[in-house]
Formats: sequence, structure tokens, C-alpha cells
Amino acid sequence: MKILIIHNKYGKHSGEETVVYFQIKLLEEAGHKVVTYFRSSEELETMFLGKLKALIFSIFNPKSFRDLKKIIKAEQPDLIHIHNLYPLISPSVLPYLKTFKLPIIMTVHNYRLLCPNGLFFTKNKICEKCTGKGKELNAIINNCEKSIFKSFGYAARNFTARLFKFYTKNVDYFLCLTEFQKIKLIKNGFDESKVLVINNVCEQVEVTANTQIGNQYIGYVGRISEEKGISTILSVAKQMPNVNFKLAGSVHPKYKHIKDKYKNVQLLGFLSNDELLSFYKNSKFIIFPSICYETFGLSLVEAMSQKCAIIASDIAGVPEIVEHDKTGLLFKPGNTEDLRKKILYLLEHPQIADKMGKKGYKKLNDKFRSQHYYKNLIEAYNKAML
Repeated sequence: MKILIIHNKYGKHSGEETVVYFQIKLLEEAGHKVVTYFRSSEELETMFLGKLKALIFSIFNPKSFRDLKKIIKAEQPDLIHIHNLYPLISPSVLPYLKTFKLPIIMTVHNYRLLCPNGLFFTKNKICEKCTGKGKELNAIINNCEKSIFKSFGYAARNFTARLFKFYTKNVDYFLCLTEFQKIKLIKNGFDESKVLVINNVCEQVEVTANTQIGNQYIGYVGRISEEKGISTILSVAKQMPNVNFKLAGSVHPKYKHIKDKYKNVQLLGFLSNDELLSFYKNSKFIIFPSICYETFGLSLVEAMSQKCAIIASDIAGVPEIVEHDKTGLLFKPGNTEDLRKKILYLLEHPQIADKMGKKGYKKLNDKFRSQHYYKNLIEAYNKAML
């Protein structure tokens, strides 16, 4: 099978990019031919009037039509798999792609089909206003992007895509990462028969812990930003000055002060793959305190690959990955006291944390490995090609 993969890369590497490249590698290893059409948001930095062009191209970009016509004519793919179309490709290409009579699959990495900023999160809280009355206008009224121009642009491109039904009319199957995400699409008008769930996976192998530094800290992996629940971690750290917390990931400017204000909290920045695996393995356990609707949470399955117990927010699709009292513990999102109690419990019962880590590793092998992803992906492709 020959698959054309279409993706607008972000300015910085993200979990979404990790999934895209993993998918390409998996398909090629299975003997399929993969053709790609990639654009990158980094291109805007060198464009004259880049921000204005980002708005225009997200609604309509004739270059995408020309490029894709050339690729399809030359390569004759059997199927098109889309990941992200904003801002340089534009969903306006979808009805054009459909004229080639090719099945179109789309992986839904976030909530952008329903919410202009893709997060269902603004002003430090969950928000679903753009699925109600007024819809995308709410993104402008709330100034969700903290820039009226940017908020207007995000609202305009979502409004256009919804008005012309670019996605609902032209995509054959939507691949969600969790059941929670699937339900959100269906409740907002997407055809249930066209929405499938294919979980992300983790191919990391278990590493050996460094016993000289092992079990010395509680770990966190992800962006150091508000929606990830960092304030909850810091509140707990303040109440537990004798417990060390280490946070790995890119840091939002708001949290640059952490190293000065919290003696028991250490920022490690971005870690390489090998460093990350050792980080998981050498932690007491991992916390995942997000206060937004996570679509999946790759760090959860990465932690499971190293037999780490996890304390995670009971929100969105997280309980589909972390089973309470089995592979970890769930706590009320943003509730400092609940998180503190769960941390104390695992600190006082390390043998339970160890058992949870082992059960998480088993669940990973049973559900979140490449063979499961590939099987589900090919089934979706075959459905679309019928």
C-alpha cells in the first residue's frame, strides 16, 4: 500500500511530531511505501508579513493545491493520511483531495476540530464555549490567544472549516487517541460511524536504574506550563519541603523563577531520549497533574515502560491509561490536598508503588505497543478503502 502523509509541523518538536515519524517508520518497516507532504510553521519566520500570511493560508493556500496535485499525479497513492493542516496547508484542500477519489484518514491529535486553540482551555481553566452558542466568536471575545489578531485568526479558520464542512464532508475516518476525545467529536455533530480510537503507543524498552541516584525524587515530564498543572505541583512541594521534585521539559517564562523560590524543586529542561528513560527509572514515581483535557499523554506510557507508578489527574482520557489503584492513583485535578495525600501514600508504601509500576508495564505490553497500533491502523485503512 502507498500512503500519502500530510502534516504541517510545529515551530518546535512536539509529541505530535513523534507520533508522525513513528507512524512512518512503522509503515515502512511493514513494507508499505510512504510519501510525505510536510510544511513547517518555522517557514513563517522568514516570510514577509508572516503573521498575516498565516491567517490567509490557514483559510486558503493555492500552493498546497499545486503541491498536492503534483505529488498525487506522480506517486498515485492508495490513501491519504492527514495529521495537521494549520497554518500553511489549510483544510480547504480537503474537498480538492476528494476529487482524486482517494480515501482520507485523519488522526485527531488535539481538539482543534471543535476549539480554535485546540485545547478546550483558556484563562487557566477548561472552556467549551466554542461548541455552544456563538461558537468561534467566543475565542475572540475571550481573547484566548492573548492577542486579538491571533484569536481572530484562529476563530476565522475554524469558522471557515465548519461553515464549509471541510472535515465532516471529506474525511472518511477520524482516528481519536482516546474514547473521551471520540465522545467529544460525536457530541458535536461528527458521524459516530466515522470516528475510531487508536491509542498512541510507546516502544521504549526498560532500562536499568542507576542505584546511586535512584528513588531520590518524584518526577514530572512535560511542558512546564499552567495547563499542565505545574501550580499544583508547586503548592504540594511547598508543603513537603523534605521531598525532592524534578521537572523535565521546556519551561514557560512564568515558571523561570522556580529554581529561586523552591529549594526542593529542580528544573532539568529538555532531556534526550536516553536521559529521559533514566529519569523515569530513577524516580520514586511520576506525577501527571494536568488540569486540561489531555488527548493522550505520551509521558504516561513512557513512564509505564520503565515500570513507574503514576499519580495522575482524573481528567479527560487519562483514566483510560492510568487505572486507579492498579497502575497508579488518580486525584482531583488542581486539588493540592488530594495530590499531597496520594504522594504521601506512595511514599509510605513503596511496595505498592512497585506493584503498580509492574502492572502498568503489563498494561503497556498488552495495549500500548506498536503491534496493537499497526493492527488498528491497517484495519482503519482497509475500512476506508472498501
